[in-house]
Amino acid sequence: MGFNYKQLKDDLISCIDDMLGIENIPGCPCEELREKLSSNVFNLVILGQFKRGKTTLINALLGAEILPTGVVPLTSIPTIIEHGEALRIKVFFEDGRVKEIRPENLHLYVTEKGNPRNEKNVREVIITYPSGYLKDGVRLIDTPGVGSVYQHNTDVAYMYLPRSDAAIFMLSVDQPVSQSETEFLRDVREYADRIFFLLNKIDYVRDRHELNESIDFTKRTLMECMGSDIRLFPVSARLGLEGKLSGSEETIERSALPYFEDALNRFLMEEKARVLIHSVSNTLNRYLSQALLEIELEMRSLSTPVEELNRKIDLFKRKKDEVMRQKREFDILLDGEIKNIIDEAIDGDLSRFKEELTDRLLPEVERLFNENKGLSGRRLNKLLEEYVIDEVKNAYNNWRGREDGKISALFEQVCNRFAQRIDRIVDEILRFSSELFSIPIEIGSIGEVWSTGSGFYYKFKDEPVSLELLRSSLVFALPGFISNRMIIRKIREFLHEMIDKQGGRVRFDFLERLQRGKLDFRWKMLQRIEATIEGIESAIHKGIKERSRGEVAVDQRKRSCLEAINRINALRERIMGIQERLKG
Repeated sequence: MGFNYKQLKDDLISCIDDMLGIENIPGCPCEELREKLSSNVFNLVILGQFKRGKTTLINALLGAEILPTGVVPLTSIPTIIEHGEALRIKVFFEDGRVKEIRPENLHLYVTEKGNPRNEKNVREVIITYPSGYLKDGVRLIDTPGVGSVYQHNTDVAYMYLPRSDAAIFMLSVDQPVSQSETEFLRDVREYADRIFFLLNKIDYVRDRHELNESIDFTKRTLMECMGSDIRLFPVSARLGLEGKLSGSEETIERSALPYFEDALNRFLMEEKARVLIHSVSNTLNRYLSQALLEIELEMRSLSTPVEELNRKIDLFKRKKDEVMRQKREFDILLDGEIKNIIDEAIDGDLSRFKEELTDRLLPEVERLFNENKGLSGRRLNKLLEEYVIDEVKNAYNNWRGREDGKISALFEQVCNRFAQRIDRIVDEILRFSSELFSIPIEIGSIGEVWSTGSGFYYKFKDEPVSLELLRSSLVFALPGFISNRMIIRKIREFLHEMIDKQGGRVRFDFLERLQRGKLDFRWKMLQRIEATIEGIESAIHKGIKERSRGEVAVDQRKRSCLEAINRINALRERIMGIQERLKG
């Protein structure tokens, strides 16, 4: 790769540490930027239909048999593998419990055989492992098979793709691209630039001509689905794993896995790492430029004639009043954007989902009723009630995950637009001040990008459902045909009630989190404006205050300012050096 990411990251963190020791850099989110660099994570999601070799590929990338393989599909349990000092496995349950398990027991939680339809209510499994592949923040996320007989498996794939930095989509030479795979790919075409396609099991085909035909057919099909050119990597995950376990370079080479790993590493480390380093360094440069302006303003106020200084202060106050009006407009516009998300995305999508869910479940309830109407009233009632509760809750669990990714992305888009608006206001204040006092300034491009992060990810309040289907036991004493008619009528009402109730809970949770996110974002953005104005005013008043203390105090303060200017310029040169190395 063209640059050493770890070295650049460490050097930039060192610059941040030095900035923390300079008093003239107020308002810089240095600690946040430091954390952003230190904890940077690359989420790599593995997607593909059942039996395409996803699990074997992950084990091959890690060079160890960590995940269980078998002939039954996984459940809807995402398994996250990240770097750690030792192999440890923790199971996170929907009710908040966390349980550490032994590696040999992993299959009891993540396979359909060990945990059918996720009866154990597992939310996710996190595995730590000391693999060099996972260093520098790479996390592998294994998802259930797309197009499995279990719809919730495909739902998990839809949920995780928007949150990924890159995805690996697995196919295999022994099976043509299926309809469920093409349908999935048509839905996710917007993420085409971050999907790597792997054609697995090339060792199954001995004839080179036959292999080339399979590669050409698969690539044409994928390009038709994606609507753009794609790069397809033929590999053998099995040979890759065998080679790494045995230490056989010849076997690893025959697997063709190194070609894919090289391309993936370039994407993860060069493209995403480059964006991160560039973003943070630009942000630091902006704050250093602002700090220089404030010091220069203080220097000017130490020597500018009082009458001229007061005139410039009055002009700056007028500019401040103008900016305050823009702040009020910011609030109104931000509220309008959040309302649009609620009206068009949350309410619109929820209404459509409720209608589709009702249309899907009503015939199923009728079918289940007809198949079991020979049961006693009580048993039939219980069967139908449990079916409705399970189906409605499962449907909302899957839908809310997909919707969360969409709402999170929409909210982030709004935040990014408004963050740029705030940057322009801050730049306007800085340029006005520099021109007013004839101080040259280099503001630099916008580096910081707002991110909702994992804090917005859906945390569903899974409260127990305790609704009664029938309000009286009298119905069970009536003749069977009368009782059954009442049961089916009541169950229809109950279905509508459950769909509305769960929908209301989901909507409330989204709205509550959107409101919290909006208030947090608003506070941070407006703080930037206020900190900029306060910094400029404070710098000018510091100079005026020092002048009142006499020439000796003025001379001492000038020396202190010059020392700070030299330190800031030295930091700027170091950051510029990092940006130059980034280009290499």
